Amino acid sequence: MKKLYLSLLFVFCNSLLWAQTPGKQGFHLDSLPADVTGEWKFQAGDNPAWADTAFNDSKWPYINAATSSHLITGISHALIGWFRLRIDVAPKLRGKTIGIKLSQYGAAEIYFNGVLIRTLGKVSTDINKEQTRFTRREPINIQLNAAPVQYLFVRYAFARTDKEIGNGYHLIRVTFETVESTWDDFFDQIDVYTTRAWVSGSVMLLSILQIFIYFFNRKRKVNLYLAMYAFLQMVTLSDGLTQPIFRSTNFAINNLIVFNIAAPICFIFFLAMTYAFFNYRMGLWFRIYAILALPVIITQFIGNGAQNEFVLAFYGIGTYLTIITVSIKAVRQRKAGAGLFLVGIIVTLFFFLLFNAGSAINQPLFLISLEVGIAFLTPGIVLSILLAKEFVVNFVALQHKLAEVEALSARALQQEMEKQQLLAEQNEILEQRVDERTTKLNLSLTELKATQTQLIQSEKMASLGELTAGIAHEIQNPLNFVNNFSEVSVELLEELKEEAQHGNTQEVIAIAGDLTENLNKISHHGKRADGIVKGMLEHSRVGTGEKQTTDLNALADEFLKLSYHGQRAKDKSFNSEMVTDFDADLPKVTVIQQDIGRVLLNLFNNAFYAVNQRQKTAGLDYRPEISVTTSTENGLVVIKVKDNGIGIPGAIKDKIMQPFFTTKPTGEGTGLGLSLSYDIVVKGHGGKIDVNTEEGEFTEFIVTLPIN
Repeated sequence: MKKLYLSLLFVFCNSLLWAQTPGKQGFHLDSLPADVTGEWKFQAGDNPAWADTAFNDSKWPYINAATSSHLITGISHALIGWFRLRIDVAPKLRGKTIGIKLSQYGAAEIYFNGVLIRTLGKVSTDINKEQTRFTRREPINIQLNAAPVQYLFVRYAFARTDKEIGNGYHLIRVTFETVESTWDDFFDQIDVYTTRAWVSGSVMLLSILQIFIYFFNRKRKVNLYLAMYAFLQMVTLSDGLTQPIFRSTNFAINNLIVFNIAAPICFIFFLAMTYAFFNYRMGLWFRIYAILALPVIITQFIGNGAQNEFVLAFYGIGTYLTIITVSIKAVRQRKAGAGLFLVGIIVTLFFFLLFNAGSAINQPLFLISLEVGIAFLTPGIVLSILLAKEFVVNFVALQHKLAEVEALSARALQQEMEKQQLLAEQNEILEQRVDERTTKLNLSLTELKATQTQLIQSEKMASLGELTAGIAHEIQNPLNFVNNFSEVSVELLEELKEEAQHGNTQEVIAIAGDLTENLNKISHHGKRADGIVKGMLEHSRVGTGEKQTTDLNALADEFLKLSYHGQRAKDKSFNSEMVTDFDADLPKVTVIQQDIGRVLLNLFNNAFYAVNQRQKTAGLDYRPEISVTTSTENGLVVIKVKDNGIGIPGAIKDKIMQPFFTTKPTGEGTGLGLSLSYDIVVKGHGGKIDVNTEEGEFTEFIVTLPIN
């Protein structure tokens, strides 16, 4: 994951080129900096005499120690060996102190001019005692003497190297530089590790925070996916982070966890949290990438993570592109936060590509580490911001609802206190005036009945208003026809006069025919309007209270249209689909027609109100719908009125039939509609009225009436 495929291929081919280097005359140190490539001599085995500068190593072969051990013939099965480097020092550098940057993956003892100057790990011919140490650009200061030829030897144990590190990494890399440059690079590495530690700590805290949030709300899976993504990012960032602290850390285990397992799974959780945030189903592409994670991991195992990291990089790029596609879809659907999320993913992909190309374009280590931090932190930070915003919006909405509930509670408490005070005053008056008790009680009862009668009359007048609005809308069309044909007839009469004066008999006859046709149309539409008025007002008159044989299908159809047109008269923008399923064989029932008409009108008005309220807050996909169904069940007539409106909260479902209880704003409802409907159906006709509802989804009222 630290290189692009091309740069890896270049390094790999370069390693093959220098794996077996033909004999050279030694390394020439003419200027700084200078890298040692294929000038090393190597001999498997162990002999203290090989540390002597006078030892004759002319028969030792030259090798490139900076390449992978499995590419060097004869070295992969050696338990221990010596690297010897002859250095031809330019006169201008003799006697000066210079620096060495040394990287190695085994256990090594460093000798300069025959003197042991540094031990890295523990070199031993016993594999069980050998301690491998991962060293990256470790600074070593050496004092050059005045001799023209000087020597750098490395006693190297690598029996455990392939086992713990893998064969995809070099043995030794040495660079000669100035002391200042060597230590500057060392401190740059410290900055890199510090940056990675901060980033790793940040994603760890993010993971802990999100997992706690998930436990408080387990329905929100996005928090769990974000927590797992952040945790695996922390594991990925730990690559190499522990090496400076624990010198004998098993690099193979660290590499196994980080690259072979954690990184591919991290991308899966990244994709999962994207789908979860936008409430999308994890479809085909998610399953494809989940399945591809296994061959990616297997490929990493085969290459030990060194030469096949480009596979993981391409896998990550594919995941990012899929996430960008999903985010663009969310932006087009105007999902909340989709724009910011898309920008964050694009930024992440940009820095992911930069950091993977770091070695190919020779970026500084600190810059690469910074790019890693931005690439790893950006998705978690952006998603956390969006989740926090979502939480704040929900919290504010909850506060508003809580304020409304508190206001209603305060008003109810005030009313209750007023009632209690009134009762206390009445009790006091009754106790003080025993003789007037009966008179005052009867007076209060009379006033209460009068008030109730007035409220009931108000409710009836409100229903009558709905009927009137519907009737007005129904007869508007025939009246328009009457007016239009009347105006045309007047114009025809004027033409008739002119033609009569000119003696055009044929034209007079033709115009008279048109007048006759217009008058017939006026008569037809006038009768139509008269029929509408008579038919509609028949159900709105105050009847005798006698039961009549009634066609409930026709009654329900008429009042459904009246209610709809009444709503349209109040709100021109309102619209709703009306679906009817009337039983053609529905028997006629004996009911008080006007009362059952009021019940139906009240249910229809409530249904249209509910869908209108939901339409104000729902999205563009919402389609208001009212359905009316009639049927017979077990000798009873059943009328079902269902809407897909705001529904009724479960806490108040049992209260909706109580007198004066209403959820409508002040001035929009008396709270008597359902109470009177209940009395008419249950007490007046021996039927029953039930309600099925789900808040935010639908409400269905079921009226059951006996046939006789």
